[in-house]
Amino acid sequence: MEDKTALLIALAVGIIVIVGLLFFVIPEPAERAVIATERLDIAVLAFRNSSSWSGVQETVRGRIETGLVNQSGIHVFSRTQLDALLVEQSLSATGLLDPATAVKIGSLTGVSKLVTGSVYAVDTSAEATTACAKWENGACVQTVPATTYAAKISAQVEVIDARTGQIEQAMDVDGSDSTTVLQGTLFGGFDSLLADSASEIASEVAGNVTSSYTREIRYGLYEDVETKRNGYVGKNETRRFVAGSDVRLVLHYTRVRDGDLFDLDWTGPSGESVGHVEDVVSNGGWSLETLDSGTLLPGRYVVTGTLNGIVAFQEPFTLVP
Repeated sequence: MEDKTALLIALAVGIIVIVGLLFFVIPEPAERAVIATERLDIAVLAFRNSSSWSGVQETVRGRIETGLVNQSGIHVFSRTQLDALLVEQSLSATGLLDPATAVKIGSLTGVSKLVTGSVYAVDTSAEATTACAKWENGACVQTVPATTYAAKISAQVEVIDARTGQIEQAMDVDGSDSTTVLQGTLFGGFDSLLADSASEIASEVAGNVTSSYTREIRYGLYEDVETKRNGYVGKNETRRFVAGSDVRLVLHYTRVRDGDLFDLDWTGPSGESVGHVEDVVSNGGWSLETLDSGTLLPGRYVVTGTLNGIVAFQEPFTLVP
């Protein structure tokens, strides 16, 4: 009886927490625009390795490259082409990179940023523990001996401006992973744990680069909108509106700098302007922009958002009779 009571209390608390989150969290608009504040063509150079684990620097380099490739607004120079070019030009990009070499690599590749660094520590461990072998009614009723294997990579990563050779960012990052293996079960080795640790490092590096050199706006076109706390929730997302109705655009400035300039242009089927808004935005702010189509003819229209003179998005929509 006590177990059932505790379970019901836990369930009730969970429901309260979920309802609370639904009340406070404002759903993001459907579309996402990532705007590079400058040209973001990046080359990931070879990493140094001062740890005792051979080859880990290439794992870290490869995962960082993959992490950057998967980010919107960032273009990554091919590692294979980069290495071949450096050999051809007799340039060394391993070790401390002097400004002159960084600028030359930037000139040869056309990239604007170089990412490099070093792995300075790799820690692995194996610790005896126990693991649950049998569960009943949500409780463990039988444990068996096991071993927890863990790995951690510590690295320093630098982002260098390839036009000046100056270091723009230097970050110390760690990545770790672990797994528990039951006694008598074969452990496959630390390589997979190190790879996952490198992926964690790559995620942090990609996040730092993205937040430093890009802005992000979420937006969506809706038939109706309701106010929720300090934001807006769109209802019935669409790109087809009945002529004479309001076209509602919800904007969330999820990652901008306070004081950024935002322009919104509504254009008609022949490219004529049917509406224009200028705004000074702030990080995390929301806005609701509405186009009154009461005097507009059916046809294909476009709404264009521009941040600091850079086009963030162009969203077509149609007015139908």
